[in-house]
Amino acid sequence: MSGALDRLAPCFFQVAYVVRDLPASETWFQRVLGVRSFLRMENLAVGAGCTFRGAPADFSMSLALGYMGDTQIELIEPVRGNSPYSEFLAASGPGLHHIAFAVPDFPATVASLKGEGLPVLAEGYFETGTHFTYFDCISGGASVVEILGFNEATRAFMESLRQSRR
Repeated sequence: MSGALDRLAPCFFQVAYVVRDLPASETWFQRVLGVRSFLRMENLAVGAGCTFRGAPADFSMSLALGYMGDTQIELIEPVRGNSPYSEFLAASGPGLHHIAFAVPDFPATVASLKGEGLPVLAEGYFETGTHFTYFDCISGGASVVEILGFNEATRAFMESLRQSRR
């Protein structure tokens, strides 16, 4: 690998944890790590065309978004279906699942990482304006790496959320 992940450093955006109990995890992150507040979104389903391990995916999750300084903290509770989150929870229990990078050129970044040989774990689109690709970097000793592509409305929403949750 020729530093493909190193080039992502300026785009670092998020640390995400898979949890079993979203409300209890929110409380813990607030009390212990000082996350001021979370925005919770319940039972979000993946969009059409999403894949997991190369096959069409049909799953949902609930999540909470908060901030530690400028870093977004995402808590994910699997709700339904086979997903990267339910698989992780079954294999490892709750914990750090992925780090995410919000990139300005989503297609080019994803193509570059695929070209480096990183295996795709899941990819798809949320109708809110977010494209995502998860790369399985566990065999290399890292966590899963997520690449995010936001439209302008989602980028503005995330900035507003960051400002209000700091």
